[in-house]
Amino acid sequence: MDEPQSTSRPPGRHGGKPSAPGAEAGTRRRDLTLYWWGQTASAFGSVFTAIALPIVAVVHLGASAMEVGLLSAAATLPVLLLGLPAGALADRITRPRRALLALDCVSAVTVAAVALGLAHDIVTVVWLACLSAALGAISTLTTAVYFLHLKQLAGADGIGPARARLQAGQYGASLLGRLLSGPAVAVLGGASALALDAVSYLLSAVALLSMRLPDRMPPRAGQPLVATLRGAADGLRFFTKDPFHRALAVFIVVPTCTAAAMTALTSPFLLRTLELPAEAFGAVFALSGVMGLGGSAVAARLLRPGSDARRVALLTFTLAVACTLLLPLSAGPPALAAPSAALGIGLPVFFGAIANVAVTSVLVADVPEAVLGRSMAALQVCTAAAGILGALMGGALGSRWGVREALWAMALLGLAAVLANLPRALRTARRLREAAEGTAAVREGPVEAERPT
Repeated sequence: MDEPQSTSRPPGRHGGKPSAPGAEAGTRRRDLTLYWWGQTASAFGSVFTAIALPIVAVVHLGASAMEVGLLSAAATLPVLLLGLPAGALADRITRPRRALLALDCVSAVTVAAVALGLAHDIVTVVWLACLSAALGAISTLTTAVYFLHLKQLAGADGIGPARARLQAGQYGASLLGRLLSGPAVAVLGGASALALDAVSYLLSAVALLSMRLPDRMPPRAGQPLVATLRGAADGLRFFTKDPFHRALAVFIVVPTCTAAAMTALTSPFLLRTLELPAEAFGAVFALSGVMGLGGSAVAARLLRPGSDARRVALLTFTLAVACTLLLPLSAGPPALAAPSAALGIGLPVFFGAIANVAVTSVLVADVPEAVLGRSMAALQVCTAAAGILGALMGGALGSRWGVREALWAMALLGLAAVLANLPRALRTARRLREAAEGTAAVREGPVEAERPT
């Protein structure tokens, strides 16, 4: 660049420190804004792929409910296989931005290759399954590095507000993408939708390249690589030590399983059972974007300092699962069935957005920093396993019993599991809160005694 060299210049990608805290704060705000734009653009493009794949599979390739379930399972299988090693390896990364940049470029090339295949009409269901698996593997590695990079950009104290902003951008992009993706796929075809997703990954890469803060984490004294991989399962042990965290794992994993089954069944349910046109397919999901934004706003009010994040997480998980019953209730002509289905998809997203913020607050507060990455990776692996089981179970039940009947079974199973664990989970959450308040009172006691009267 032609900028003059100065000691007050914000830090560049290749080193240097700002001369004043204000300069560094301005650079952090700039880089976080770039990261927001890159992540929002990527989320917008990913919606087009998410909408295009089931439409191409069901409408153009004639995929069965079982094959659609296999597509969903293919997206989560890499998390199961790579989640724990990725969490352990993330602790050894010293340049997280460079890693994210490489992953964005690989994603762009992968999606563009399938888009080219669609344009030449050579794609099969196997192609789509391979794309889902590849994107799942890339997402697993990205998730393992995500918190490292966010902490690098925002600092330890700014992670909460920064993540809330990123989540709001994701929901906004999803809302706009779901409004546009259905008509775009119907008019322009699946190849154009995937091509747009490939471009969005490149935009995210450009945003990463444009950041100024140094891309270097402090080197960590640690174990050799083999020993690090052997310790990858340490994060699982965190969720087995305390009764509340065991209950929280049930609240996360079981609904994930039933939700994956319902997700695998949603496309054939909307397109075949309710006979919605492809143009309206994406619009049905548009409400989920609005609900996600609304849930994020409500979470910001509910989860202020001093609030009981554990209780909020448990109750909102329960409400999210209960609202899934609205989807199999949808029936009648498309004008009536579509709004009901939209509520059955959107309301769980509303309460799920609140639960997601609450669970993040709980885990960041409860998990020791030394095993935070591995604990998050362990949770990701457990939810991935539940997702695979749910997707396969949903596809099998849909083929055997019928799509609507399978939706009913999964919704009721998830609600029963949550309600059976809710009283015990609330009791343990209350005990933890009382213990934390007692500890805080003990710490504040000497301070009060030292104050002059």
